[in-house]
This record gives sequence, structure tokens and C-alpha cells, in this order.
Amino acid sequence: MTDRGLRIDRPIVLLASERSGGNLLRAILGSHSTIVAPSPVHFLISFDPLLPLYGDLSSDEAFSRACEDVSRFFEHQIAGSAEPPTAAAIADNACERSLVGLMDAAFFEIMRDAGATRVLLKENEAFRYAHRLADRYPGIRFIYLVRDGRDAALSWLKSPNHFGGISHIAQTWRDEQRACLSLLCDPGLEPRIQVVHYEDLVSSPRSMLESLCDFLGVEFEEGMLAFHGRDEIKEQSATVRNWENLSRPIMGQNFNKHERELGWWRSQTFNQIAHRELAALGYDVPELSAAARAGNQALSAAKEGLGLVLKAARGHVPKPAEIFVRGKRRRSFGRIIAELESAQRPRWPRRS
Repeated sequence: MTDRGLRIDRPIVLLASERSGGNLLRAILGSHSTIVAPSPVHFLISFDPLLPLYGDLSSDEAFSRACEDVSRFFEHQIAGSAEPPTAAAIADNACERSLVGLMDAAFFEIMRDAGATRVLLKENEAFRYAHRLADRYPGIRFIYLVRDGRDAALSWLKSPNHFGGISHIAQTWRDEQRACLSLLCDPGLEPRIQVVHYEDLVSSPRSMLESLCDFLGVEFEEGMLAFHGRDEIKEQSATVRNWENLSRPIMGQNFNKHERELGWWRSQTFNQIAHRELAALGYDVPELSAAARAGNQALSAAKEGLGLVLKAARGHVPKPAEIFVRGKRRRSFGRIIAELESAQRPRWPRRS
């Protein structure tokens, strides 16, 4: 039990954007003899918005209902051989009546059933909860898995389960990296986060995993590289279209595909939107073409102009002084950004 009273000791939390290799890393680490890595259920972002609907969880009735719903949620969300925790087990395991308490109780039961001593949690948007989790789990370890956003975008575009065009994908990837990079810049969190580049993981799996195991405080095991032979992984691979490659050995050259397949305009669009984050993580960002830069500036100006016209049509016109001050502030901050970006160097580059 942790020194804060929760059941799980030293949880491992994966921070990763969609289509960045998170399930590959989950399958690999879940093959370690001491680690259970259940399929992603995305408990935190699912139940966090629901908590106000239960009322005061200090009420036995409200807490009992929450435990029942968490059990029902796991029953339909979790894949593979893991048994969903029962409502009674969640209630018995819960050390506190909160979002983290419910999560802790549910995954502790899964960890105990698997005979493991560590648990890896793969949760969408886990970065939103990093500070809360770090406060409750002093021994927590975060793995920030990053993949070249343009390869992630290409995979997203090919996925039958993900939607949106290149601008939406680029903005989503950019914003999620910003959130994770912000965590890395927090002195209280940075020592508990290890950055893993997907490209290093697939091209040099042994050395990357040895380093990662050292960070997690576990011994490297050869069986981790044979993850694709596990029955549970084969079952998950056959069930979910996006997980088909889990039943195969690591594909060591599965990166930089965007250079051949993403296309000129999509690449230009992604680079324009997320160039700063790509550069910070050590990815090469070609200089944006003059045509693409002019097109993006014209589109941005057109959108802003249309917005002002629509506001004016409704009689909502800002005062001239407001427009002047706002423009001055924007130009001033723009100069700060431009100066920083012109001097930017990779801060978290690939290891190999």
C-alpha cells in the first residue's frame, strides 16, 4: 500500500497521443512478470465529468451507486482475459471516496487477480490528471511516449476509428504535446517522467527497454520482446482493427512514412501548426514554403475578418481603442514568440 493510503504502489501511467504506439508499449511492458497492463478503458476522462451527478460520495448510497457503475463500465470496456472488478470489490478496496480512489480500487483488483505488483495505465488525456495523480502517488512513474506527429497523423488518417482532417489532427497533436511538455518543465514532475521516442523504441528496442526498466525500477526481461506471442495479445489483435500489428514482432523501420505518403500540402499544414513542438522533440521541420505561409496567413485573416463582419452585423463592434490595444499586445507577444522560435534547439531529442 502506498504511503498516502491508496492500494496501488508505484503505478505507471502512459502519456501519449492517439496513434503514437501506446498499445505497442502497453503490450511490451505488460509482458513483464511483475507488471499488468490492461487494455485501455479511459476511466479518468469518462468518470470525471460524471462525479457531480452522484452527489456527495461520503453518502453510502451515492458511493455504492458509483461503485456499481464503475463495475458496469469495466465490464464492457476492458478487453482480453482481465476480469472486470465487482462493485463489492471496488467498495472494499476503496481507500478514499474520490475519482482517484475509485480508479485505484478498480485497478488494484485487476492487478491482484493477475498476480502482479505493478500496473500500467493507458488512459486518453492522462496528462490532464498528472498533477492530481502525482500528488496522491509519491512513487508514480510517467512514460511520455512521443511519435513524429506527421507519422501519427498518417496513421490517424488511415484508421477506421479516428476522424478529422489534417488541421484538426495537427492541432490535437500539438495541444497534447504542449500539455506533456508543460509537465516536463515542472520541477516537481520532471524527475518522474521519462521521454520515449517511438522511433527509438522500434529501431533499438532492447536498449530502450533496458533504460525504461531502470527508470521503472524493474529488471529487464527477454520475454518483453516476445510480447506478440502471448495469447491475450493475439486475442486483442484479432478483435480491434487498430491493434492488428500487436501480434507481430516489432517493425523496426515503421517510421518516417509521412515523407512518402502524407503529401506536400498535408505536410505543410502540419508543420505550420505544430512546428514548435516537433522541433522541441527533435524532429526535423523543413522551412515552410512561401506559398503555404501566404495561404495560411490569408486564411487566418479571412476568418478573423469574417468574424468581425458578423459581429458588426449584430451590432457588437469593439471600440477603436480596443482594436488598437489588442493589436499592439498581439504584435508584442508575436515578437517574443518569433525570437524564441528563431533560436529554438531540440530539448528532448531522440536517443539514437
